Amino acid sequence: MYEMLIEFFIARPGRLSALGRALVKVSAMILLVGLCGRVAINTTSAIRAMAVSVPPDTSLAMLYPSLPTWWVPESFLGYFACVLTAVLGLTLVQVGKIIDRAIG
Repeated sequence: MYEMLIEFFIARPGRLSALGRALVKVSAMILLVGLCGRVAINTTSAIRAMAVSVPPDTSLAMLYPSLPTWWVPESFLGYFACVLTAVLGLTLVQVGKIIDRAIG
């Protein structure tokens, strides 16, 4: 199975580059949503801090209980994983280009 996967990407390096571009786009979208979520949490926490009796929201799950927010990064580890995925995608794009030049 592993050999078939390698053969699939080496036979056509454009597939490897396409996979890399997809990883970069998905991780950029997740990072953007995570940053928007961070802004939403900070904004609502600042507004709620003005009211003494209401505790501030600390997560997106508390802020939006009806939405699935498990995929949105909220910690350093989540953001780091997204950045690492983007770097992996950029590396795959470069490796695909190198293999394409070597074969063709």
